[in-house]
Amino acid sequence: MRFVERAAWKSKIYLTVGFVAVGLGVAGIPTPLLPTTPFLLLAAYCFARGSERWHRWLMTHRTLSPYIIAFREKRGLTREQKFRIAALVTITLLITGLFAPLWIGKALAAFIWITSLAFLYFAPSAEKSE
Repeated sequence: MRFVERAAWKSKIYLTVGFVAVGLGVAGIPTPLLPTTPFLLLAAYCFARGSERWHRWLMTHRTLSPYIIAFREKRGLTREQKFRIAALVTITLLITGLFAPLWIGKALAAFIWITSLAFLYFAPSAEKSE
């Protein structure tokens, strides 16, 4: 396999992994136990090696880039991000608790809700979003 073909395959693999990571990161925003930031960091890494265009898109995205930038600058989440996460976690776990067939499912949803909100409350807050 020639060098050019190998580089094209590597680029396609990085792009594929990057898009899967973005999908999982977006799914992790409203889902309590699925982390958002690690998947977005993986996507940024893959896009940086696979496509400058997609890396620029991710790093300038209105919703996704603040997670990456906050992690890179070790600032923490802004109050707006915490509020949005808390609202989505509450809605998700309310629906889960309503449709859970057994009381143990309802109790588990309540436990996850309480611990998620406690984590958001005690986690350091960034001053402002950029």
